[in-house]
Amino acid sequence: MKNILPKILIPALCVMPMLSHAQNDTVRLSNESKLSIKGKSNVNEFRCQAEHDLQQDSLNYSYQVEADTVTVNGVLLALEIDQFDCGKRAINRDFRSTLKYKEYPFIEIILNELVLDEATGIVPQEAKVTIRIAGVERKYTVPLNTFSSSEEDFTVGGNKVLYMTDFGLTPPSPMLGLIKVEDELDIEFDLVIRRQP
Repeated sequence: MKNILPKILIPALCVMPMLSHAQNDTVRLSNESKLSIKGKSNVNEFRCQAEHDLQQDSLNYSYQVEADTVTVNGVLLALEIDQFDCGKRAINRDFRSTLKYKEYPFIEIILNELVLDEATGIVPQEAKVTIRIAGVERKYTVPLNTFSSSEEDFTVGGNKVLYMTDFGLTPPSPMLGLIKVEDELDIEFDLVIRRQP
């Protein structure tokens, strides 16, 4: 991995004080974390897996809790496009070229807010994020499908379907147009976040 420190987390909600003023915390994203992008064409499906460690250093961030919303600042995941492996060299080439990786080498995901489950008041139900691809930003609400917590760490998982055309990108049509890649991409993640003293 190049000298880039991508940053992402879901705050340790089970130990977060429910205060209306800003709080600071420190966590580290474990290299057990996984993120992939799935797509389809008229002949097959493909999965592009992030092949580099997502986060090795501790991350300082701030958050503020009001009712069932946690506003977060300082949380950014920067994924190096040329570090995704789609399983075949030709698909890697098309994936990187479509995302204009030479001009925009990263997919960036910024965490803006977490919405807590109304029943518990502490478990995140969805995340509001900004995703930046090829210089274009779009805001999304991402359902969080799994959440578990222990004293040492917590795990969160989910997925979100995006469309390449939303970012001004044209799905590739290799083999002189005989293969047509669908517009839809499904981002899946399972993040393991370690609490830091």
